[in-house]
Amino acid sequence: MAEPCQIGENVAVPDACTSPPGLSRRSFAQRAALGLAGLTCTDFLDYFLRHGMPHGGRSAVMAAERAREVSRPKFLIYWFLEGGWMGYDMFNPVLTDNNLLSRLENISDERYRVLRYGEDGFRIRKHGNIRYGFLCEPGKPLFGDMAVLSSMHSGTFHSGQRLITHMGSYNFRHTEERQEDERSVMQAFAEVCGQPYVLPNVSWHWWLSDGELNEAQYTGRRGYYHALGPVHAHTIYAGTPAKLKSMLMRMRARADRAGAAQVERFLDATHKNVLTDEYGEAVKSYNSARQIYQQLSVRGRSLDRATISQLFTDPELRSRFGVTAADELITYRSVNGNKARSKFAPKVNVQAMMTYELMRAGLSCGFWIESRDIRRFDSHRARSGLWRGKEKTPVGQTDQTGMCNEDLWQPLLALVELLKSTQYQDTGTSLFDHTTIVLTSEFGRTIHGDVKGITEMKISDKEKREKIGGQDICQHWKVTSAAFLGGRVRGDTQFGRIGEHTLLAIPLMPDGSLDPAYDPRTGELIDGRTQSDKSRIPNHGSVYATALHLCDINPKGRGRNDRPPLEFIRKA
Repeated sequence: MAEPCQIGENVAVPDACTSPPGLSRRSFAQRAALGLAGLTCTDFLDYFLRHGMPHGGRSAVMAAERAREVSRPKFLIYWFLEGGWMGYDMFNPVLTDNNLLSRLENISDERYRVLRYGEDGFRIRKHGNIRYGFLCEPGKPLFGDMAVLSSMHSGTFHSGQRLITHMGSYNFRHTEERQEDERSVMQAFAEVCGQPYVLPNVSWHWWLSDGELNEAQYTGRRGYYHALGPVHAHTIYAGTPAKLKSMLMRMRARADRAGAAQVERFLDATHKNVLTDEYGEAVKSYNSARQIYQQLSVRGRSLDRATISQLFTDPELRSRFGVTAADELITYRSVNGNKARSKFAPKVNVQAMMTYELMRAGLSCGFWIESRDIRRFDSHRARSGLWRGKEKTPVGQTDQTGMCNEDLWQPLLALVELLKSTQYQDTGTSLFDHTTIVLTSEFGRTIHGDVKGITEMKISDKEKREKIGGQDICQHWKVTSAAFLGGRVRGDTQFGRIGEHTLLAIPLMPDGSLDPAYDPRTGELIDGRTQSDKSRIPNHGSVYATALHLCDINPKGRGRNDRPPLEFIRKA
């Protein structure tokens, strides 16, 4: 089994460092002189927002980008707990023994749970039609509006599965350049629904923060690329409240006045220099940034300065989301000995508060909320670490209860309550009625470890014991789950199940029922039966398609995701 990830301590920093470093005029000129190698759309856009951009084609942009009215507004929120939640105690619950106390002769058959597993508050329970693990207990008030997908598989590579969660399921390599027809799920959504908004597709993820990635391999369009699709679909990294307010104020200011003449001359010259074929991707990035900047400047005319200044400061809202000053800091963390990295984002409760205010103000429609602290849910545990000292005092698996409460349930409950109580314009419907929320993580975690490969090694018994004791029994695991909330979701429903013997997902039929060829308790194929040719095990591509389907968007042809939607998730 793979070695556990080595994760350093979080280091919190104030708002001055809440976004990737922007370009100064000097650094911009220096990089331009070097052939613009490595410049991305984000670099150009950041420069334009800081220093302005020359005039040109404003009337055409205004005509092309004029916000159109929509008869039925839609909002999409992805809520992603990065690092890998303990799914067996979450949305894909499985009932097993806890072999912390009752060891077995065959170690591969042992199942290891948290120390208090089986006690009150630490059981597999059922509320309404939803069977859930103890990590979901605080979320019970939401179950009436929730559809849970318990049969789901993924991969086990952090960065890879994070990217697949964004991009969907199809044959691609992470280091390849993203092509024009590819889309993340949020870009696909914003392409259809984002045109009327100032900041359509807002995100707090930063894929390159992951310590598994060599940043030099992911320049330009490689990995997660923010600028796929039309301009209004591009990813906008929100950062902290102070950073986003500053950006909105700059937009408002740029809508009223042009940049200084010196800046205009500088950028005019740069514009002439880059519009040649030899610069390849830099040209595309530059032109994309010009379009985004022009669009934001045009839409900036609709921004009210007083409204911007009051964003994210309401003491009642901050209290409801439990926001403290420390929550608005960003954190840096080192993974596997690499340099410390950051998502340049505040804590999840701040992200949720910002999401609500941006929705209420009519500024945004798509949001990717992600846990701030890199790998917080990456709960590795060696088998020998399940017990402590010579007395072998049981310790058990890491309990993720506190993490789930802070990064999911507390802010989500506050957000849903506010969305339900806030009317959308004068429609008589609530913001929640128009919203789809997706809850997921890149993968789950194991509660066991097969030692057959170790016992068959041609090494001494002592070495075998050391390897068995050091085996990671809370490592990355392909079994995971997802849940959906919102006005179009078929609430109080659950689809799929995990086998108590196989610990794997049972395939689903097209109507959401379990494949009858499998024992619904053990998860094993029934003797003499074969899997139905109509059943499949969903993955993150299925979630991608379902999210769009719930937003009245046909997912076919939106990006390259090849999985169909799970239509049974949606209300009739």
